[in-house]
Amino acid sequence: MEFPQETASAPRPITVKQLVYRLRDVVGIAVGTQWVVGELSNVKYHTSGHIYFTLKEQGAEIFCAFFKNAAARCPLRLQEGMKVHVLGNATVYPDRGQLQLVIKEVRAAGMGDLQARFLELKEKLQREGLFDAERKKAIPAFPRSIGIVTSSTGAVIQDMRHVLERRAPWVKAYLLPVRVQGSGAEREIAAAIRAWSHAPHNGLPPVDVLIVGRGGGSIEDLWNFNEEIVARAIHECTVPVISAVGHDTDFTIADFVADLRAPTPTAAAELATPDGPEWLRKLGRMEQALHASARHSLLHARLKLDVYLRGRLLDADSLLAPYAQRLDGMEESLLVSSAFRIQQNSLLINQLEHKLQLSHPRHLNRERAQQLSALQSRLFHAATVRMTAFSSSLALLQARLEAHSPEQTLSRGYALVENEKRQLIRKTDQVHAGEKLKVRVFNGHFFVTADKHQ
Repeated sequence: MEFPQETASAPRPITVKQLVYRLRDVVGIAVGTQWVVGELSNVKYHTSGHIYFTLKEQGAEIFCAFFKNAAARCPLRLQEGMKVHVLGNATVYPDRGQLQLVIKEVRAAGMGDLQARFLELKEKLQREGLFDAERKKAIPAFPRSIGIVTSSTGAVIQDMRHVLERRAPWVKAYLLPVRVQGSGAEREIAAAIRAWSHAPHNGLPPVDVLIVGRGGGSIEDLWNFNEEIVARAIHECTVPVISAVGHDTDFTIADFVADLRAPTPTAAAELATPDGPEWLRKLGRMEQALHASARHSLLHARLKLDVYLRGRLLDADSLLAPYAQRLDGMEESLLVSSAFRIQQNSLLINQLEHKLQLSHPRHLNRERAQQLSALQSRLFHAATVRMTAFSSSLALLQARLEAHSPEQTLSRGYALVENEKRQLIRKTDQVHAGEKLKVRVFNGHFFVTADKHQ
């Protein structure tokens, strides 16, 4: 490999690896081992035993790696928002060219700003009773419809949709999309919760349970769910609310106020719906057990009856005949009842399959196509009516214009007189004796010479 010729203004090039290792050496010498104070964010415990986090303050942050051997000696459980002193070596991670601190020791330094705000609001709302268990509403076991407040993009809503379709395809789910991160998102979330609370008076369909949440992230990403406006909207909601914010280790104010906390949005969809396939299996097992119990009871009764009849006089048949007949009737009724129950369950399954087919995109597209065809017909008819009206108006205006045209006036015996300068003669004082004039009539023109004024 040939390098460009080295000059005073353009030194000899080096490779990326040489540059990164040179930066690592410079940073290590210039900073060395240093105590740094900051707030923890994006704390991740790796399966290898290493801990990775971001140490930050307002306007600055640095990535930190706390390797297994050093992390094992740390007595603290590192959490989002915790304020700490860390002892570490400043270096550059060559694979990414990333500046980072390799941590040797971590000591608690107090409470971070976000963590302090979190605990302050939590204590305030707890004193007001917003977390009390007796105020929480029960989640219905068999909801007919579910409202969802989350972002319309990302994997969260798709995962929830798959769970609902798998567990309870007959349940109707409605999404009211909101921003779940960034400035002002908390107001959108609170407004959506209040909107579901006032359904159907505001045009939204009524729901039996409401899921509010988003996927995982740092404490800053989840902070909108720690705002007081969201907590009070959940508390005042007339519909039972399931909070599903972040992962299992993430806790927000919304989790404490909600009627039920789910560790993840996917788990919320599972908690909000019954397991349809499992319930069908349970009903099948119960039906089989009922049939087995009935057959056993009938067989036992028949055996007792046979023993009794064999030990009595011959005319005992006439005495026991009504009871035997009644027993046969009971058996027949039981079989009819079981068949009817099976028929009902089959009908229910058929209804659920029919509802699922109606919600299929193919059926919905067919309905939309019919609606579009009807709208096209109405549009064509309206356009035809308008064009007819415009044609009539245009014909009327044309007739009026022709009635007032100069040609029509000339046809009635009038004439137009012009001088040699093509000026229209309206008064006698515009004409001079001997002047040649052009006279225009309906079918042509001719020239005359002026004599004198009169």
